[in-house]
Amino acid sequence: MIMEKQTKVCEYVSFGHPDKVADQVSDALLDEYLKGDPRTRASIEVMVKDNIVVLGGEVNSATTINAEAVVRRVFADLNDPASHHLGADEVKVINLIGRQSQEISRGVDRADGVIGAGDQGFMVGFASNETDEYLPLGVYLAKHLCERATEIADLGPDCKTQVTIDYENGTPTVRSILVGVMHQCPLEECRRRVESAVKQWLSDNGFPSETDLIVNSSGEWHVGGSVSDCGVTGRKIVVDHYGGYAPVGGGNLHGKCMSKVDRSGSYMARYLAKNIVAAGLADTAKVELAYMIGLPKPASINIELNRNAHLVPKILSWIERRVDLSVAGIIRRFDGSLPRYYFIARRGHFGVSDSDMQQNPQLTKIYPWEKTDIAHYLKSDITPNTKTE
Repeated sequence: MIMEKQTKVCEYVSFGHPDKVADQVSDALLDEYLKGDPRTRASIEVMVKDNIVVLGGEVNSATTINAEAVVRRVFADLNDPASHHLGADEVKVINLIGRQSQEISRGVDRADGVIGAGDQGFMVGFASNETDEYLPLGVYLAKHLCERATEIADLGPDCKTQVTIDYENGTPTVRSILVGVMHQCPLEECRRRVESAVKQWLSDNGFPSETDLIVNSSGEWHVGGSVSDCGVTGRKIVVDHYGGYAPVGGGNLHGKCMSKVDRSGSYMARYLAKNIVAAGLADTAKVELAYMIGLPKPASINIELNRNAHLVPKILSWIERRVDLSVAGIIRRFDGSLPRYYFIARRGHFGVSDSDMQQNPQLTKIYPWEKTDIAHYLKSDITPNTKTE
């Protein structure tokens, strides 16, 4: 018998990582525009280096905002060490945001009242039944362990994790976990505290706590954030998606309104993949949606399942009949004008379980693409009398 072996590697970064700081500023600005004008069209880019923040991109909106005040609020939430001089009152803002191209604007908000795609491209959604959040195991661990490390007092806020998973015939084994985190305490104390917290989290969540764990492999890390490195919006696109488990389509998600299919298409692809898996039709599902700029509906839909591939035509037909995949349809289904994107930039785009939403109903509004509300209908309509395999 041939033994199938694979290795998957996933990275995650905290809200204090400079690229994620840029993402948060982009989405905080988007939120501020949406509060004043739900029909805002935006694609906002940010670069941060030291305490200088450069804003760029394009916006069409009926409202105006105090962009500098928004930037300062984001930095106030970071809690960087005072020695970094990244406090809210120490930030310098250069605002180069312009107006959206009229040619693009005419293609999005068309004269016939239809909303066209704000760009071209293909977007990928992925789901796995390995975890209750329907995230693949490597993504799940990298995300949660990064969050756990930055919860430790006096560590962070800049933190990175990397998880390596070995699969043999579909069975996963955690090979190694790498955590790198800023610290102001002695290195050995930092390592001891992180190792204790990570092993406790692994044990509490049913994972072997003896997993190979490396903390701060390059040694001391006292200087981080935008003082240590330059941050740019959208540079962590693989972190924002599914690590080594699925290809990345489209572009950056942050700072973009839902007319940009990079964002709306990615959320819809995840929604479809998650509901397919939640319906029990496969253990893993990958959904690809492709759009053409100015056109309202997807140019193509592709679905890949790890089993029951013969059901794909029926699933495609069901989706085309029951789910509106137009840009306007996605905006309506997910309440695309709701100002919530700064929260998502800090916490991540995907990875909310049904129990999370039951315990905190607000998450249902923030993450509607994480709901499994069509899984039952998919299952009953696709396999009423059919045995899956």
